[in-house]
Amino acid sequence: MHIDWWTLGIQAINVLVLIWLLGRFLFKPVTAMIDRRQQAARAILDEAEAARQAALAERATAASEHAALKAGHAAAEAAAVAAADRAAAAVIDAAQAEALRITARATEAADRAAAARTTEVEAAARTLAARIAARLLDRLPVAARLDGFIDGFAQALDGLPDAVKRRFTDGGETLVLLAATEVNAATRAALEAAIGRVLGAVPPLEIRVEPTLIAGFEAAADHAVVTNSFRADLAQIAREFARDDRQ
Repeated sequence: MHIDWWTLGIQAINVLVLIWLLGRFLFKPVTAMIDRRQQAARAILDEAEAARQAALAERATAASEHAALKAGHAAAEAAAVAAADRAAAAVIDAAQAEALRITARATEAADRAAAARTTEVEAAARTLAARIAARLLDRLPVAARLDGFIDGFAQALDGLPDAVKRRFTDGGETLVLLAATEVNAATRAALEAAIGRVLGAVPPLEIRVEPTLIAGFEAAADHAVVTNSFRADLAQIAREFARDDRQ
């Protein structure tokens, strides 16, 4: 298998750029947001505790009054205690319920904001990485954007189920191939040879230029998708970062 060291080096640079961007624009803002959310939650719990203490103080006052009137007002004392207990319990329950509602709303709002910010940062990072990669690749020969990806594309094609591969050869289905740049005769010949080794024959081949691939090839049909492009690599890196953040 031929290894294109230019392409490998560029991909490594791209990964480092993504890691730097995410560390600078994602992790710090999200950490600050989580700190603010925790501070807000603590403030809410402090308010709830103050309300609870006030209710307990009210209950204690009622009990004190009950003791003072105990000698001649036994019946009134019992009623006052019961009323005070009910009031205290109602105040505590209401305060705790409100604290839980406020905390839940604050948590949901913070989660939504963090998710939106994460999505924005990831999109910006992918766009910037693609631009950087495209500029770096502009310094290489045009053929380097394709030739180094032929073997990888053939391996991806070989990974399809045998029944799917037979549809291209036995069924004569046209293989529509997207290429990052114009394909010259030498590159097309190498590509057809690699496809022929995998499928046993070269199916009808239609090549279309798709600059957003940056480098490499992609192919899609009703029953198969084969990718070996810089665009697919960037998307995979973004998915890996997103999965790490969720974990």
